[in-house]
Amino acid sequence: MALWASLAVAAPSRVSAEEPETVIGSVDAPPPAQRTAGGPAERAWISIGLIAGTTQFDAELADYRWDTTPQAGWGVRALVGRGRLACGLRAWRASTTQSIGDLGDPPAVHATSWELVGEGVLAQVMGTRVLATGSAGRLRLGYEPDRITIQPPGVSPIAVDLEPVGAWIVGGGLMLRRAMSPAWTVGLGAEVRRFSIDTSHRSGDEIVQARQALGDWSARFELGWQVPWR
Repeated sequence: MALWASLAVAAPSRVSAEEPETVIGSVDAPPPAQRTAGGPAERAWISIGLIAGTTQFDAELADYRWDTTPQAGWGVRALVGRGRLACGLRAWRASTTQSIGDLGDPPAVHATSWELVGEGVLAQVMGTRVLATGSAGRLRLGYEPDRITIQPPGVSPIAVDLEPVGAWIVGGGLMLRRAMSPAWTVGLGAEVRRFSIDTSHRSGDEIVQARQALGDWSARFELGWQVPWR
């Protein structure tokens, strides 16, 4: 009996020596970044979307004979996201006109922007995500046609080149986005953007030139195709 008692006491020691016990926090435990409270970490995703909506240019541009009523716009965007954050690229284009009075037909002004965009989830209500958005990039104001001929009374025709204007542009807004299926999403958002350009206008008998801060605001609808990345 003493022999069997000795073997029973010694057995656990041999098992411990041959098969180490896994300890919480040891190198055998999966890293925290790979775990969430409800299971594995959220997967990254890629989304490509088409955008349509309206843009209204700053009311101060009416002083330069721009049409500042809301104008149709369209664009595309691509996002990479994970969890509550996403970032990517966006291209957006909207057009208006600038009157030249009795000197001819008003040329079209195309406002085209290429921007870095970012967004973060503020809340989720009944399956709809409320997002804060931000953007920064370049804006190009181009004319079509970019050369016009005016005919002042009593003088020869004058050809005027309308050079494109470039500026940095930044913006921010809010968006609502909802998944319609595992691969498709729809969104509705509004954004305000600001930019500065060199301007000139007549004040009495003088031509005043200045750097002026202007802006626009846009309301956009988007249709997105979203797939897991990794």
